[in-house]
Formats: sequence, C-alpha cells, structure tokens
Amino acid sequence: MATTVTVLGKIQPLLTIPEDFTRITSEPRSRNGEAVRVDRYQQRRPVQWFGPHVTLVWGNDDRLLSFNAFTATSSAPLPTQLAARQIAMQVWQALDPSYAAGLDYMRTDRLTRSFEGDNQHVDIPVWWVKFAHRNGSYNWVSVGAGGQVVEMERESMWDYMRSRRATEEWNYDDWVLAREDQGPQPAAPAALA
Repeated sequence: MATTVTVLGKIQPLLTIPEDFTRITSEPRSRNGEAVRVDRYQQRRPVQWFGPHVTLVWGNDDRLLSFNAFTATSSAPLPTQLAARQIAMQVWQALDPSYAAGLDYMRTDRLTRSFEGDNQHVDIPVWWVKFAHRNGSYNWVSVGAGGQVVEMERESMWDYMRSRRATEEWNYDDWVLAREDQGPQPAAPAALA
C-alpha cells in the first residue's frame, strides 16, 4: 500500500509515498526566488543520502512544485510512450487544470533514475515527458514501471548562458550535498549549487 499525496485539499491518486515511509525532514529553502518547503520521506532516520526516498517541494502558496519518488523497484514493464504521455497529462490536470492549460508538449525521452538500496544500485527506467509552459518554464512528469509516477516538476527555469538549469535542485541529493559543501559540483545540465 501507499499513501496518496494531497495538494491544496485535492487527493492526487498518481502521486504516492510508500506506506512505510515517514517525513524525516521539513526545511525552508528558496527556489526561483520563492520561499519553499522541502519535505523528505524515508523508511528511517537519519537522512540516507542517495538511498530510497521521496522528496516534495512546496511553494509558498502550498502548490506542489516537485515530487520525486526514488523508491520504485517494480518488475512491471514500462508503459508505452503514448500511455506515459497520457499519464503525464492526467497528473497536470489533477494538480492544477489552469496551469495545465498553459502547457505545450515538447518530447518524451527514455531516461534512467537511480538510488542505492540494501547495498545495491537500483536503476529506475522512466519515460521523461517534457512540457514548456507559456510562463517560460520547463515542466515534466517521469513515468516508470507499471505507469508509476516517479517525478513531477513544474516551473523549472533554464540558464541559457551556462547551458544548465537555473532552478535549484532540492530534489536531488548530489546537488543538495554540493550546495552544503559536502560534495562536488554536479556537471551540466544540473544547476550550479
């Protein structure tokens, strides 16, 4: 079983947190100049860098900006590319229909996300479904095995001069550690920490 995420009083059936995960940190941060809250869920304390976790980034108006569930270990197949795109649109419509109306589909890429679990490297193959928004941002939903949503991000800005992301990446452990001077600077296209 899993816990379903609720955003602005609306249940989001496609965004789930494993039932045995609890919120272990909730920290104020800044993203694109906005005060945000970053919540991290894991099976146990303390923070297990690069281990299985779910990270949610909330805007100052409680809209969900980012959801990352690096927990997937399903052996189910990936959905078709078309099905992944349909799932992505369902996510946007459920989260914020008026925001979804400003999205334009760009492309779908086959990517791999990963985490370290039980002393082994776990790869999560996903369809990364990318959209542009009329506000100038990039937005995406990553769909994994069995149609599970692995990632959702909205309002991500791009630094064209540096050919890398401009928006802070509180949802990626390597970036967070670099930001805290505990790890190397991630290579482009990651944001500068």
